[in-house]
Amino acid sequence: MIRIYLKQAWTLMKQHKLFSVIYVLGTGLSIAFSMVLFIVLYVKFAPIYPEYNRDRILVVGPSNVVGKHSNHNSTNMGISPKAANLFRNLPHLDKLTLCFFTSTFFHNKVALPQQQRELLVSINYVDENFWEVFNFNFLSGKPFGAGAVQSGLAEVVLNESMAIRIFANADVVGKYIQLDGCDVKVVGVVKDVSSVTPNTAADLYLPLGYNQMIYMDDNQRGLMGNMKCYLMAHEEADKEQLRQEVLDAVKRYNDTDKEYTTSLMGQPDSYWKSSFRGAESTDSSVLSQLRSMLYILLALLVIPALNLCGMNSFRMSDRLAEIGVRKAYGATNKSLLSQILTENFVMTFMGGFCGLLLAYLIAITSDGWILYLFDTVVLPNTVPSYFTVEMLLNPVLFLVVLCICLVLNVISALIPALSALRHPIIQSIQTKR
Repeated sequence: MIRIYLKQAWTLMKQHKLFSVIYVLGTGLSIAFSMVLFIVLYVKFAPIYPEYNRDRILVVGPSNVVGKHSNHNSTNMGISPKAANLFRNLPHLDKLTLCFFTSTFFHNKVALPQQQRELLVSINYVDENFWEVFNFNFLSGKPFGAGAVQSGLAEVVLNESMAIRIFANADVVGKYIQLDGCDVKVVGVVKDVSSVTPNTAADLYLPLGYNQMIYMDDNQRGLMGNMKCYLMAHEEADKEQLRQEVLDAVKRYNDTDKEYTTSLMGQPDSYWKSSFRGAESTDSSVLSQLRSMLYILLALLVIPALNLCGMNSFRMSDRLAEIGVRKAYGATNKSLLSQILTENFVMTFMGGFCGLLLAYLIAITSDGWILYLFDTVVLPNTVPSYFTVEMLLNPVLFLVVLCICLVLNVISALIPALSALRHPIIQSIQTKR
């Protein structure tokens, strides 16, 4: 029976080419734009290279300090090293890492001797735990250790593209680069990271101690500073307890600080939530961004469904005579409804295939800019934005979008079909007289 319905559906599609094309394109566009939005969310939320531990990580970024006996009120992009020291021995903490990212605003330059010119680079100053919290793929060499971080040794880890641009190959461990006029030894080369994961993407990775400006944080008021802190719990289930332990540690510090009160402004955040937090974002602004994304998703799904419902209503009124004749020859409402829904399924799946191809085309040709549509702060980065196969080829993601669209399309076909099937046989047949 299903085979017969499929043949009938294909025949009707050929007979009503304009309707079929519009229906398939409408479904395809709905799935394509919804798929792009889901890809954006997937990249921000799901475990992808090198951030495979996102489900265990809490993030502390911006901090705010208010004077207890003055009108002082200031916000900065991160916390200070002394703040991180409050968290290092918390019971549910597995690893803690501090990072300080410098964008092209800092004008750090690497010399290219063979080309006799300098190249702007993005640098991430990190500690020894950075390589354990984030799972980088080392193509050669190894990460620098705690000694290099504490002593501020001139050691660097390059990404693969930067190694090739400077030395024309990636096997460069033991060689030296010239960074802002200083010689720095290469100790490792990692697989490239797309800037769509901005927390870990950089051209160069240097020890925290190499940049003395970071330790000016110790002169900041309260716990305010310049560094981002990532706290990895032992298990995902420990995150909430770890979060409470961080808040308790900050509260104890505030009780002893006679001049200032430090606020983490609703942090620590889960990793997905931190991607929506700007320099001065509060919990309410983060939720506002999420609501905006939800409204866009509903618009992408519901508006096309309403349009398709209108098209189906017109088509059902045009097919009333056919329905009446078939009912007169013994066709049941169940069989007629099955046929109508089968036609809808066929066109929805065709639209889904077209939508999937269009979604990938949009993602690949966008150069990653669509990932920043909902970001309040986007730091300039010399690392290119691109989608990896891991980000795009996710069957579960496509099936989720397809199922949502399928449900909406079934509803858009079911309502007009049930309305048409309620007409008496005589009235249905006489619609063509």
